Amino acid sequence: MKKRGIGKFKLRNYFSDLLIVFLIILIFTLIDAFIHSLSPEYAVPDYYFRNKIIFGTIIGFITYLFIKNKSLFTKSLIFSVVISVLLQIRYALEGYNLKFVIEFLFFHFLILLFTSIIIFKSKKYLKGGRKE
Repeated sequence: MKKRGIGKFKLRNYFSDLLIVFLIILIFTLIDAFIHSLSPEYAVPDYYFRNKIIFGTIIGFITYLFIKNKSLFTKSLIFSVVISVLLQIRYALEGYNLKFVIEFLFFHFLILLFTSIIIFKSKKYLKGGRKE
C-alpha cells in the first residue's frame, strides 16, 4: 500500500518555490526602498520594508501555489496584482495617505510585474535546471 502525504520531493519543490517568491519580494523591496529614498515626501519608517518582505512573501507564496501552472505572463500578472493590492490595502488600513497608497499601488505593481517575469522566466536555472 502506498503512503499518502507530502514526500521529500514535494517538500523540496515547495521550499524551492518559497525561495523563488522570496527572491522576487527581496528584489522588489530593494527597488521600492530606492524609490522611497528619492524624496522626503515618499519617506516611510524602516519597518515598512521588513513588513513588506514578510507579508509579501507570505501573500506571494500562497498566490503562487494557485497560479504556478499558468503561462509566464498570466502568472506574473496575477502574482503582481494580488500582492500589490493586498499590500496597499494593508497600508491604507494602517493610515497611510490615500493618494500615497494609490500612487505606490501603481509603482509596486510595475516593479513586481517586471521582477516576477524575469525571475519566473529564469526559474528553471534557479532550480538547477529542473523543470516544474
